[in-house]
Amino acid sequence: NTRQPHTQTPSSTMSAAAARRRKQLLQKQKQQQEQNANGNDAVATRLKQLLSEELSESTAYEALQLAQSLLRKAVQTDQKEAVLEVTHNLCSKLLTGEKSDNNVYFIGMASQILVEAASAMLEVRVPANFENIQKFVQLDAFFTTALSKLNERDAIQEKQRVKYLQKALKWSDLMGSVRYGDLKMNSLLADALWVVGGEFRGDSVNHAALAEEPSIIVQRLMACDDAEVKESERDVLLTRAVLVFCAVENLRDANAVVKAYMEADSSRDFDKLATDFLSKEVKVKSHVIFCTSVVGILEREQKAGALYTWLLGKFQGYLQRNPELLPYTTKIGKIYFNIQPPPSMLSQMENMMAMMGGMGAAGMGAM
Repeated sequence: NTRQPHTQTPSSTMSAAAARRRKQLLQKQKQQQEQNANGNDAVATRLKQLLSEELSESTAYEALQLAQSLLRKAVQTDQKEAVLEVTHNLCSKLLTGEKSDNNVYFIGMASQILVEAASAMLEVRVPANFENIQKFVQLDAFFTTALSKLNERDAIQEKQRVKYLQKALKWSDLMGSVRYGDLKMNSLLADALWVVGGEFRGDSVNHAALAEEPSIIVQRLMACDDAEVKESERDVLLTRAVLVFCAVENLRDANAVVKAYMEADSSRDFDKLATDFLSKEVKVKSHVIFCTSVVGILEREQKAGALYTWLLGKFQGYLQRNPELLPYTTKIGKIYFNIQPPPSMLSQMENMMAMMGGMGAAGMGAM
C-alpha cells in the first residue's frame, strides 16, 4: 500500500487561482469602501462646519456642492437614511437661517437639492412611511414659507416646487401603501399646480381629488374671478374633479364636491338647467347637471350601463371639446358597467391612470 504522490489537477489549479482573485477583489473593495468612508467623513465634516456658521453666497454654494456629493454617495452605497438627513440639514439652513428672508439665491439652491433628493429617494428605495413623508412635508413647508416672504412672485421657483413634488409623489406611490400616492403629497402638488395656474389647473384638480379634498376644490374654483377662470372653465374643472373621484371609486367625495359647488353658486337656477338638459330644443347643456347625473347613475343599486351610455351621448359635444375628460368617462364605463373601451381609447385610459401617481403635468420639468 505505497502512498501515491499527490498530483494537482487542472480543476484544482483553477479553483485556487479563482480563490486568490476573489480574495484580491474583496480586499480591493474593502479598501475602496474605507476610502469612500474617509472621503464622506471629510465632506460631511466640512458641510457640518459650514452649516454651523452664517452662510454667504459663496459658502452656501459650497454647502450645496457638498450636499450633492453626499447624496450621490448615498445612492451609490444605498444609505437610505442619509438622503433626507442631508437634505433637511441644508434646506433648514438655507430657508430658515439668518439670511434666508427674501433670498432668491438661497431658495434656488434649496429647490435644486430638493429635486435631486426626491429622485434619490426613489433610486435607493427609501420607505414611504409616515415618518419619511412627514419629513418631506416639512421640507416643502420650509420652501413655501420662504417663497411667501419674497417681495414678488418667483414663477421659476414655483415651477421648481411642482417638479420636486411630482418626483416625491411618484416616490410615495411606488414605495408607499396608498394607490396613486400619499394623500398629503397629492394635496401639496395640487396646491403647487394651482399656484402656477393656467393650463396646470386641470392637473391641480386631479391631485386635489386624489387627496380627497372636495371642499378645497370648490373653494379654489369659486375664489377665481372671471379674469382668471371663466364660469364655463370652472364648470369643466368641476366635471374633471367629479370624473376623477368616480374613476377611483370615491362616490362619497364625487357627491360632496358637486353639492358644495351648487350650494356655493347662487347665480344659476339648477332646476331649470336640469330641465334644459333633457330638452331636445335647448342645445346648451350644463356641466353641473351632467355631473349630478353621472353620480346619480353610479349610485343606483341596479346597474344602468345603457343609461350611462345615453348620458354620454347627450353630452358628447362638450366631451369632444374637452378631450382630457374622455379617458375618465371611458374608465368609469369599464369599472362600473364593464363597457370595454375602443382600442383608440385604451392606451389613453391606461396612460391617464398611470399619470395619477405623480406624473401629471409631466411637461413641467421642461419649463
